[in-house]
Amino acid sequence: MPLDFTNPHEFSCFGTLHPDRLVNWSFGDAHIEWELTGLFSGPGTYTTVPLDDETDMHYLPGDPGATNTVAQHLAARYGFDGLDIRGPVHFTGPSGETDRALGLAPDAFDVMYGRVQDICADLGVRTWGKLHPGDTVSVRYTDLERGDVYWFLSTPHRFQHFRDFPVGSKTLEFIPDARVLVCDDEFEVTAYGTYQCRADRAPAGYWQRTGNQLLSA
Repeated sequence: MPLDFTNPHEFSCFGTLHPDRLVNWSFGDAHIEWELTGLFSGPGTYTTVPLDDETDMHYLPGDPGATNTVAQHLAARYGFDGLDIRGPVHFTGPSGETDRALGLAPDAFDVMYGRVQDICADLGVRTWGKLHPGDTVSVRYTDLERGDVYWFLSTPHRFQHFRDFPVGSKTLEFIPDARVLVCDDEFEVTAYGTYQCRADRAPAGYWQRTGNQLLSA
């Protein structure tokens, strides 16, 4: 999920969802446009499905690829039932009557991402991505197993176990699910929720949970 910002307060996102649920969300400057005709290599003309006022979904009718089940369910959720969607679909901001489109605004991306995940949950499947070593990922502390390397401020530590805070701890008043992460070099840190790290530093449990794949450097 590469980030390319010149103004971090203004950004947008483009998305591509494949039939095997491989998904790529590309974030960048809000002024970047996609040329829609260049997204599809097969014969024919692409079709745009205006999911709502802020989101378009584009696909190629007659694509010989596999059925994109998640995309079909997504279209149906917006009232476009019965579409035969095969091959990849692409998500952008509204394109109007043109062959160019800006990306999804942040709020629109949040809605789209949530609905794709909800549909996958209903179908009992999950999306996955291909990540470069330097991409940033969100790792759950519960992904860690004894012996995994835990990076803190660019320093590696070997995870050993979690220790509960004592009853009545002030930390638990503010963070009820907090625990102490303990490493074999006596390094300790408060742990709750998720932490961020480079993809090539994520533990095995992250890859098993997400189904994502790490690309070669």
